Amino acid sequence: MENDAQAGSGGKGRYALPKTERLSGRDDIGRLFTRGEAFLVYPVKCTYRFREEGPNRIMVIVPKRNHKKAVSRNLLKRRMREAYRLNKHVLAGEGATLAADIAFSYVAKGEPIDYRTIEKAVVSILNRLCTIRNKDAAIRETGEQPAGK
Repeated sequence: MENDAQAGSGGKGRYALPKTERLSGRDDIGRLFTRGEAFLVYPVKCTYRFREEGPNRIMVIVPKRNHKKAVSRNLLKRRMREAYRLNKHVLAGEGATLAADIAFSYVAKGEPIDYRTIEKAVVSILNRLCTIRNKDAAIRETGEQPAGK
């Protein structure tokens, strides 16, 4: 009986979103938005910046300008956090040498979009970040500058 309880609680940790994985602090957030890069996968805009070490950290933003009621802002933030939490393993794959600071910003206006659409966008963002990170890591290892920069 004890083994079943331990096995059940052992799986929870993998999908948790602890405080260490949440981006906080004025300096870190400022650095993300001044030195970071961004792209859009509708309805979520991703701003990211890679770091040398530590866990991947996220923050979720839903502007008050587009969603006046706190209830809808909180619903959308909850959906984005849940989508990240259940799919963060994509970004934390094997050979991950760089950690990322990520801001997920909800950009759609009007009625809140359903969870499946948000999850597809977040998964797409995580896959794209994984590709970008691998290219960045390869560039840092070889010391070459990319042709486009």
